[in-house]
This record gives sequence, C-alpha cells and structure tokens, in this order.
Amino acid sequence: MIDPVQIEHFTLGEGKKPFLIAELSANHDRDLDLALRLVDIAADAGWDCVKFQTYNADSLTVPSSHPSMKIDPVWGTDNLYDLYNNAGMPMEFHAPLFERARDRGLVPFTSIYDPRDMEFVESLGCAVYKIASFEMTFDDLLIEVAATAKPIIMSTGMANLGEVDHAMEVLDKHNAGPVVLLHCVSSYPAPIEEVNLASMATLRARFQRHVGFSDHTIGPDAALLASAMGAVAIEKHFTDDMTRPGPDHRFSATPEILREIRDGVDKLQVARGTATKDTAEAEAGNRAAFRRSAFALRDLKAGEVLTRSDYRFVRPNAGVPVSDKPALINRKLARDVTQYDPITYDDLAPR
Repeated sequence: MIDPVQIEHFTLGEGKKPFLIAELSANHDRDLDLALRLVDIAADAGWDCVKFQTYNADSLTVPSSHPSMKIDPVWGTDNLYDLYNNAGMPMEFHAPLFERARDRGLVPFTSIYDPRDMEFVESLGCAVYKIASFEMTFDDLLIEVAATAKPIIMSTGMANLGEVDHAMEVLDKHNAGPVVLLHCVSSYPAPIEEVNLASMATLRARFQRHVGFSDHTIGPDAALLASAMGAVAIEKHFTDDMTRPGPDHRFSATPEILREIRDGVDKLQVARGTATKDTAEAEAGNRAAFRRSAFALRDLKAGEVLTRSDYRFVRPNAGVPVSDKPALINRKLARDVTQYDPITYDDLAPR
C-alpha cells in the first residue's frame, strides 16, 4: 500500500478521484487577461488545479544561431531561443494568476526549470512542484526542489527506466517530499497508438510511488482510459481556442474536452467502487429470478423420501438452490408440495 499524498485540500492515492491538472503552458500568449480567463475556464470545467510554467528564454538556453538551435517551424519560430522568449510567461503574471486560482478554489502550482527561480516560486506559496519531462535528468534542479520537502509531480516523458531510477535516487538521497510520477509521451500531439498506458503499472510496481498520466493526445480518450487504469492524476494542456496562433494551442484541450474528461472521471470513479466482491443492490432481483432452484415434477406427499426424479433445478431461485443439492438427497418431506412448485427448506423434514 502506497501512502496517500496530500496537496493542500486534495488527497492523491488509491481509491481517490484523479487529481485533474489543467496545464496553462504557453497558452497565456503573454496576455494577462487571457491567462486569467483561462484560469476561470479550468475552474468552470471542474478541474482541481491549474499549473503554470516558470521560465524565460535564458532559463533554458542561450541566444545562439548555431544549427543545433533550429527547430520545426510548427512551434511558431525556427529558433529555440526565440521559441522560449515568445512562450515564457512573464514573471509579473504569476502572483495575480496564483491569486485568481485560489479565489476559484483551484490549487495553483508551477513547473520550475531553473534553480535560480526557486526563491521567486517559494514566495508565491507554491504547495507542490512539477518537474517537466525535459528536466528530469537535470540533477541540480532535482536537488533544489527536493530541499523544499514539498510534494513533487514528475513527468517521465522520453525516459527509460534507468533514467527514472537515477532521478528517484537523486530525490530520495536529498530527502525529497512525496513524489508522484506521471507517465508521459513527449510528442505534441502524442499519437494515441504510442501512449502505452500499460507502463503506468510498471512505474508503480518498480518505484512504489503513485502514478498518473500527462496527456498530450488530442481529445479525452487517453485521459479517461488512464483514469480507468488507476492514474491518480491527469495533466492536460488547455486553451480557449485551438486555432489561436502560438506553440501549444494546436494540441490543447478545449473547454468542452475539459468538461468531458471531468464528467468521465466522475463516472469512472463511481463505477470503480470498492475492492469488495458481493451481490450488488442492483442485481439482487436477478439473483432471485434467474438462478436455479429445486421445483417438484409431480405432486409430492408429506412423508415421502425424495428421489432425483422428483424434482429439477430450474429458474427462479425460489426453492433449495442448485448450489445446495446435498440438502435434497434422501430427504423426507415435512409437508405436501404441489407439482411445479418450488421445494423449499421449510418443506423438508429434519434429518
């Protein structure tokens, strides 16, 4: 049994609803009013928290024109530094966005990329830290985050088990708080046929940590399947309009998809139920109507000793059940039984 993880007023763990993380990413478009509106969208859709990204271009790279800096123009530019310069959320947006999230009942937190930003993020009262897939091999950052002793949510996109092993060793060595691992495929969008959700069970078994899913597919299906498979958290990029220009809008969930995931997760949670196996209230009537029991094949008189030709086990379950056939062997009847009536325990004389 893996201990539950507490993040503000939410408890992550087995049997709990998945913690729904609405990822704002670069979809703020460096417009505070838009970013605030997106926080409201996440709250209105019934999600649990909103996650930001704390970086600027210099947090991640250098202003170089080296050929290695060339990227696919699908990101809105063909230079890595320019991408991050355009996509980074201004630092002055953080405080009002954290405040709006809290006002709407959401947990605000952020992905941190540069140890130099730790003091700033701590000043926001961040309750949990996200380590992005791209940063899980950056030991200096892991050590800095571990020092807070706060819960950590770490994505494992692109990683093999050896790399996850190493990251967990670093975090454990530096007395990190509880860690939730997110299975992730770091492709934007991720093809659903490559999502490999079964690997969540591998991560859970190997690291004895709770496991969730960071979803980069289009639509709700992968997120809902992950929930059905026991994900304790679901992370999803979101936007108000997938057709907006910008690096992340094209693969982000619309408000309608956010609501569909929220509603689906609620239904799945109800359907999951408990680990006990017993007759459900809804099937009690069918248990009585459609299981077999003993019915008389002729008129039977009190004092007769039953033979196997005197009865059949048929539906409904109104007499001695077929699961208790020995109860009828060589039994004397205590009273008359009419042909085609059930033979009940009360019809049987004591042995």
